[in-house]
Amino acid sequence: MIGRRWIYPALVAAAVAGLAACGSAPLQFYMLTADSGASSESGPALVPGTVIGLGPIRLPAYLDRPQLVTALSDHQYRLDEHNRWAERLDENIARTLSQTLAARLGVEQVVRYPWPARQRPDFQLGFDILELHQTAAGRSVLAAQWQLKQGDRSLAGKRFECSEAAADNAEAIVAAQSACLSRFAAELAAAVRAAAGR
Repeated sequence: MIGRRWIYPALVAAAVAGLAACGSAPLQFYMLTADSGASSESGPALVPGTVIGLGPIRLPAYLDRPQLVTALSDHQYRLDEHNRWAERLDENIARTLSQTLAARLGVEQVVRYPWPARQRPDFQLGFDILELHQTAAGRSVLAAQWQLKQGDRSLAGKRFECSEAAADNAEAIVAAQSACLSRFAAELAAAVRAAAGR
């Protein structure tokens, strides 16, 4: 009799857990994209065969995870367990920017850090992603600190900031962040073109 008093509550709890699992939303996966903007580029053409080195790219620890991130306040963040990046965020950013910069600059080679010792990029773009999340005010933000180098010589560098309005759903959030990444790519490409034209 004592055993039955424990069995029935356990069975009820198991049934409730099973129903909750059936009703839970499936995981959704997202990737950032960026507009190549090749047709809108202006400025001096790069010398044929120019090689662009991309990296290192550094993420803050709060972004080095699979979940999309929303800031609930200045001090509180929410990790979205149902909406996640389809690949490592730094890999997604690096691959997307490599393709976009190649198109914007009209170059064949954008090599990602770390490149082979024998490879010597003509220009190197490294940056730290400082912020990439949705805010409580309904905006998607991207902030980064970038630097352009030629060999050991620093040519340019500045802080990039972008904020795009986005509805409170993952699809809209990632689309807004992708728009910011397109703007970031345009700024990086313009800096390389300006340096090449000196």
